[in-house]
Amino acid sequence: MDDSCVRGCGVVDDDDDDATTSTVTVSTSFDVRKGVDRSAATVIFQDDARDVRVCVRQNRDGDIEVDPTARWVWDCAPKTCEHLCARAEELVRGKRVIEIGAGTGLPGLVCAQLGATSCTLTDLPSELKLLEENVASNDTRSCAVDVDALAWGDLSERFQRERFDLCVCSDVLYHQPLDVFRKLADTLKAVVKKPGGTLVFAYYFRENLIHDAHFFEYLDEAFDEKARVEFADCPDIWLFELVLR
Repeated sequence: MDDSCVRGCGVVDDDDDDATTSTVTVSTSFDVRKGVDRSAATVIFQDDARDVRVCVRQNRDGDIEVDPTARWVWDCAPKTCEHLCARAEELVRGKRVIEIGAGTGLPGLVCAQLGATSCTLTDLPSELKLLEENVASNDTRSCAVDVDALAWGDLSERFQRERFDLCVCSDVLYHQPLDVFRKLADTLKAVVKKPGGTLVFAYYFRENLIHDAHFFEYLDEAFDEKARVEFADCPDIWLFELVLR
């Protein structure tokens, strides 16, 4: 991509008058305190050391009939991608991967370039068009990537049957009621291979931690915490590696 299209490291620049036509590049120096620029047309995650470059479109064209939050790259996604790159050999390479609440599909597409054998990107039916466009516009290497609808707590026959080595879920909690937390936790439990499948769950701390703690209690019923990752430059992001019992 032409360097003239790149606006720094994926942070908001209030002085940029051309934000709606720009692209942002997210690197490991990303500063989450400023946030991913959701006015940008596209967002790139790039890790040169691992030959990873994924560019996803954010839907800002006004054709939005439902809550548009799934059509933006949220702030946990770059750090999730960074962690997947750092742990690619253990978590991703040769594994069957599913991303729940994929939105633009950024972490899942990074998994495809890191050597996953297959990667399934899921979201609500209304969000699949953008996912399909982002899959088509990226190099998925030898990974078999597909897009499918998955509503939390309402598993299709496919997802009642299939199990995955790695499930990725990034920045999906925000003011949902407790019954939705239960449906999400049950869905994560259902799609992860038992025993020993891994869930990488990234959470952005906002003002509702006490309420969100109920979700993590639901996860504790089925998963053991293997690692908790904190980022010195992004203290509001917590990333968990969890293993299904």
